[in-house]
Amino acid sequence: MKSWRGCRQLIVILWLICMPPVVLGQQLPLRYYSQSDGLANMSVTALAQEPGGYLWIGTQNGLFRYDGARFQRFGLGDSLSAPFITALHVDGSGRLWAGTNDGLYLWQGQRFVPLQFQNVQFTFYQGQTFATLGPDRLLMLSKDRLWLVQSTDHGQSWQAREFFEAGQLSRYPEMQILFSIHVGARGDLWMGCARALCHYDQGKLQVLGRNSGLPAGENWRAILHDRQGQLWVRGEHKVFVLAAEGGLFQDRSPDQSQQQKAHGVPFLAADAAGRMFSRQDEGILRWNGKRWESFGESSGLIVGGGINAILFDRDGGVWLGSTGHGLVHWIGYPNWENWTTRQGLPSNVVLSFLRDRQDLLHVGTRSGAATLQQAGYFSVNPTTYGGTSHQWGSTAEDAQGNIWAGSLSGLLVRRGRGAEADVKVAELPPINSMFFDQSGQLWIATEIGIYSIRQPQSNPVPVKITAFPSIGDINASQGCQGRAGVLWFVTDKGLLRFDGVQWRKPRIKPAAQVFQPSAMACTHSEILWLGGDAGQVWRGVDQGEAVDISEVTPSLLQDRSVGALLEDSRGWLWVSTDAGIGVWNHKQWRFFNQESGLVWNDTDLNAFYEDRDGSMWVATSGGASHILRPESLFAPLRLDVLVESIGRDGATVARDQPVRLPWSSGPLNFKLAALSYQNRETLNFRYRMQGLEADWSKTSVPEVRYAALPPGRYRFQVAADNPAMQAYSPTAEVEVVILSPWWSTRTFYVVCGLLSLMLLYLMHRYRIRRLFARQRLKEQQARQRAYELEASREEERKRLTREIHDELGQHLSALRMGVSVVGLEFGEKNPSLQGKIERMVTLVDGTIKVVRNVVASLRPSALDMGIVSALEWLAEEFRSNTGIPCSLDVHEENIVLDDLRATTIFRIAQESLTNISRHAQASQVEISLDRKEQHYLLEVRDNGRGFDPGVQKKKSFGLIGIRERALMLGGEAAIFSVPGVGTTIRVSIPVADAAPTQ
Repeated sequence: MKSWRGCRQLIVILWLICMPPVVLGQQLPLRYYSQSDGLANMSVTALAQEPGGYLWIGTQNGLFRYDGARFQRFGLGDSLSAPFITALHVDGSGRLWAGTNDGLYLWQGQRFVPLQFQNVQFTFYQGQTFATLGPDRLLMLSKDRLWLVQSTDHGQSWQAREFFEAGQLSRYPEMQILFSIHVGARGDLWMGCARALCHYDQGKLQVLGRNSGLPAGENWRAILHDRQGQLWVRGEHKVFVLAAEGGLFQDRSPDQSQQQKAHGVPFLAADAAGRMFSRQDEGILRWNGKRWESFGESSGLIVGGGINAILFDRDGGVWLGSTGHGLVHWIGYPNWENWTTRQGLPSNVVLSFLRDRQDLLHVGTRSGAATLQQAGYFSVNPTTYGGTSHQWGSTAEDAQGNIWAGSLSGLLVRRGRGAEADVKVAELPPINSMFFDQSGQLWIATEIGIYSIRQPQSNPVPVKITAFPSIGDINASQGCQGRAGVLWFVTDKGLLRFDGVQWRKPRIKPAAQVFQPSAMACTHSEILWLGGDAGQVWRGVDQGEAVDISEVTPSLLQDRSVGALLEDSRGWLWVSTDAGIGVWNHKQWRFFNQESGLVWNDTDLNAFYEDRDGSMWVATSGGASHILRPESLFAPLRLDVLVESIGRDGATVARDQPVRLPWSSGPLNFKLAALSYQNRETLNFRYRMQGLEADWSKTSVPEVRYAALPPGRYRFQVAADNPAMQAYSPTAEVEVVILSPWWSTRTFYVVCGLLSLMLLYLMHRYRIRRLFARQRLKEQQARQRAYELEASREEERKRLTREIHDELGQHLSALRMGVSVVGLEFGEKNPSLQGKIERMVTLVDGTIKVVRNVVASLRPSALDMGIVSALEWLAEEFRSNTGIPCSLDVHEENIVLDDLRATTIFRIAQESLTNISRHAQASQVEISLDRKEQHYLLEVRDNGRGFDPGVQKKKSFGLIGIRERALMLGGEAAIFSVPGVGTTIRVSIPVADAAPTQ
C-alpha cells in the first residue's frame, strides 16, 4: 500500500512537471494607459500603491503618479533629468521608497528627497531589491551587498550599514552575489544568492541547493510566501515551491518554451485569493492550484517587450507594467470572464445561453451556436442545424433533456440527447423567445402571434393561439410563467395574461400613467418586473383582472433602453440596457459596463442566464461575459476624496491649515482626486465653498475654480459620489482664509480713520491758520497802514515843524524885533506905550516859546542829531518837567538808526515816560539802549507802584501803542510789572538793512 502511494505521488509530480500551462480561452477586459493618457514613457519598470490609494508607476524615463483620472510626473530630488526607476517599495509604515541606478529616494510630503550616506552610494537594479524588516527598518540590495537602512527617530533621520559582517560573507562565497531579498513571517531572510538560495535565521546562514531539491545553476530572482506558508522561488526559467512543513522543493516550472527571452524581470505575486502570478515571454501566468494558466495575446494581452511588474491594488484589481505598451489595467479581476470570436465564438453578437444536463454550455450567436469546452475555448458543433447561417436567439431544455432552439428567422429545431444532428421542427415567424411551462408545454413568442406545443415529445406541432381576434397578429417579445402557473406575455398591444383557462388583457392601475413595456420577468411571487424602451422599470402586482403598476426606475437607468429583465434564484433583479447592466439586491442598485469588466456595453434581448452554480452569463453585441461570483458585485467600494493641490496665479499654494492667502483677482484652483479605479464614468464631485455658497454643486471634472474670492474665512468642502457603485466618500474639508487687500484691512481703515481725522485736523488747522493768516494779514495790513499813517504823520510833523520853525518862528522873531524897534524909538517918548510894548514883547516871547514847545512836541530837533541825543533830550525834558530823576544808559557809543527806527524808539520811550509821569508815582526812572546781535533793545524801568499785566484796562492806549509801534517794524514789546515794585518796558526792534555803524 505504501509503495503504491509513493508511486502515485511520483506520478503526480512527474505529471505536474511535464504538464504544459493551460492557455485560458477568455478575452481579458483590459485598459491600456499610454502617452495619450499622460503616461509619457511606455516602458514600465516598477509599480506600487501607497496606503492613501495613489498608484505610482516607475518607468525607464521618470516616475508618475496616477489618481484614476490623470498621470502626474514627479522629479527625484533636484535632478533635472528623468531617471530610470528600477524599484518602488512601500514599507510597513506606509512610506514610499524609490530606487534608481544612481540613488535612493524617499517620498516626503509633496516631493522625493534623496537619502545620502557617507558609507554607501546606493545603486539599484530591477527586481526584488527591497524588503521591510520591521518598523523603520528596511533591507536593500545594492552592488551585491545587503544593507540595513533604519531610523531611530521615527523617520526623521536614517542610517545605513551592511547587514552581514565581512567574516560571515567570507565563509559563504555564494553570498558574494545577491539577486533578491525576502523577509519571512518569522523575520527570517531568504535571499537569491550566487546560483543558490540562502536562508538566514537567528544568526545562522544556510545555503540551499541540490540537497534541498533545487536545480544547480539557477539564480533565484523572486521569492515569496503564499497564504499557506509555502515558499515560492523564481529564477530566470524555473519555479520551485517548498511546502510549509519543509522537505524538498517541488518543481512548478511553467512551459520552458515561454521562458527563453532575455532581459525579462522574473517576479512572483499573489492576488487577494492567494493565487500566484508570474511572467512568461508573451504574457503572464497564474497558478490555479493544479497547473499554470497562461494569459497572452490570445487573451487580448499585448505585452510588447514583456511584463516586468505587477501590482494588486487595495480593491483587488490587477495592474501590469509592460515594456513598450505602458500600464495595463485588468478590469474586473477576478470576477469577470469574457469570450469573443478570438476564443472560438462564431460571432461576437451573443443571443442566448443554456447549460444542458451534460454540463455543456450552449451559446446561441448571430452566426450559429457553440459550446464551451473545458480548455476554455468555444467550439462550433458540426451537427448544429444550418451551421453558422442562423441566429439562435432563444434556447430551452425540456423535461427529457432535449434542447430546443429558435432563430430570429423563425426556424425551430430540436437536438435530442445523443442525437447526431438537429431536427427541424417548424418554420414560424421570427422567434423572440420561448420557454417550457410547469406542465412541459412549450410556448413560443414570435413577431406574429403566440404559439404553443402541447406535446413536445409525441406531437411537436406548434399551434397558434387564437383565443380572441386581435391576438393572432400581435408581436410578442417575451413570455414567462409566474409562481401560480399564470402565463404572461409582453406584446405590442400591452400585457397578456393566461391562467390556463382564459386569455385576458389585464387592466392597468392606475389608469392615468403611460405604460408601454418591452421586457418582463416573472418572479417567485405574484410580482412582475417590467421594463420600457425609455429606461423605465415597473413593479407589477397581479390582481386577477388588473395589474397594479408602480414605477421603480433608479436614476442609473434613466434614458436607457431596457432590453431584458431577470430575477435570479437570490431574488435579485437584473436589467440589461443599451449601455450596460443594472443589478438590484433589494437594498441598492449597481450598474456595470465595460469599465467594470463587461465585454461590451450593448446587451441583447435574452441577455441573462443564471448558471447552476449561481454565476451569471450576459449576452452582448461584443461577446459573452461571465460573472463568477455575483455576490462580489455588491462588495463595498472604498472611495476616498482628496484635495490634491491648491493653486493660484500659476503657483502651488502650501497646504497649511488653514490656508492663508492674500487677496488676488486671480482664480483659486482646487485639484481633486478620487482614489478609485472602478466604474469612474459615473464618478462626480459634490463641492461648495461654505461661507460663499450654501448649495452643493456637481462636476465630473476633478478641478474646481473660484474666481477672485472676496476676503473672508471659508471652508471648501468636497465629496466624491459614484452612483453606479453606490459608493460615497466622506467629505474632505480645507479651511481657506483670504486676507483682505491692504485697502480693505482693519489697519488700513484705522489708518484711513486716523488720516481722515488728521486731515480734518489739518484742514481745521489750515482753516485756523488761514484765519490767523488772514487775521495777521489784516493786522499786518493794519499795521502797515498804521505804519504808513505814522510815517505820514511823522512826515507831516516834520513838515509842520519846518514850516512852524521856519515861517512862524521867523515871523514871530521879526515881530519881536519890530516891537522892540518900536519900543526903542517911541518908548522913551511915551512911557505908556513903552509898557505896552514890553507887554507885547513878553507876549511874543511867550508865543515863541509855545511855538518852540509845539515844534518839540511834533518832532524834537534833537532827533535830527541821532537817537542818543534825542533820548538824552527826552530824559532831560522828563527830569525838568517832573522832577523825577531819569538816567540814560547807552551801551554802544555810536548808534546810527534810520529815521523810522529812531523815531519809533523815541516815541516808545516818550510814551513810556508819559505813562510813568501820569500813573507810576515813581521816584526813579532808567532808560537803556543796547544792540544785541541783529536787534536793538530799549528798556524803560521805573520803581513806581506797578500794575497787574493780566488785568487790561479799557483805556490803556499807551501800552497798546507801544506794542503796535514795535510790531510795525517787525519787533516786539514786552511789559513786566509787579504791583508795588515797578514796571519795565522792553522793546526789541530789528536792525534796519544796510545800517552802517561808524
